[in-house]
Amino acid sequence: MDLSRLHRISNWEWRFDPEGEMRVPAVLYGDEGLIAEMDDKVLEQIGNVACLPGIVDAAYTMPDAHWGYGFPIGGVAAFDADAGGVVSAGGVGFDISCGVRTLLTGLKRPDLEPCKEALAHSLSRTIPAGMGSTGKIVLDEIEMDRMLEGGANGRSGKATAAPRTSTGSRSMATSRAPGPRRCRIARGTASARRWAPWARATIISKCKR
Repeated sequence: MDLSRLHRISNWEWRFDPEGEMRVPAVLYGDEGLIAEMDDKVLEQIGNVACLPGIVDAAYTMPDAHWGYGFPIGGVAAFDADAGGVVSAGGVGFDISCGVRTLLTGLKRPDLEPCKEALAHSLSRTIPAGMGSTGKIVLDEIEMDRMLEGGANGRSGKATAAPRTSTGSRSMATSRAPGPRRCRIARGTASARRWAPWARATIISKCKR
């Protein structure tokens, strides 16, 4: 990224002043090395976010920001509904699979070298990723509601806490957001009812307060 376009606020904060149709500035967090290594598209995309109606104060990027579909990954913004603020269900992207989780396999690099290309193709075919892709599990309306209320383990109707990993974190936490019975959920396409291991569902909801 071209640092000459930014104003250094501190060792870890940088400001991109409004230009063109930007309504607010963009603020980037990270040391000089991290910011310099970011793709120029990060600045372009966070600048686009700063143009959106109703945006409050600034558009922000975290130190891990990188190029997304709309927002940069690691982009953050707040919007005021009373000022015409927007709600975007896919601001960052649609399950583009940029590092969901690290899995320990026990394999070493020499084990993978002879078959790494075939392995990459196999993973690409097996793991749903990107807009329009689907998984092997299809949920009906009732099962979708159970999944939304109980998390991954709730899809069978028996919502239980997900097992802890070796690091103590929960692999699939149960959401405490308002349940589906308090929401009007639009599932306009078959792909909206597809479910992959990491909650692959394209859902647009409008919750009652």
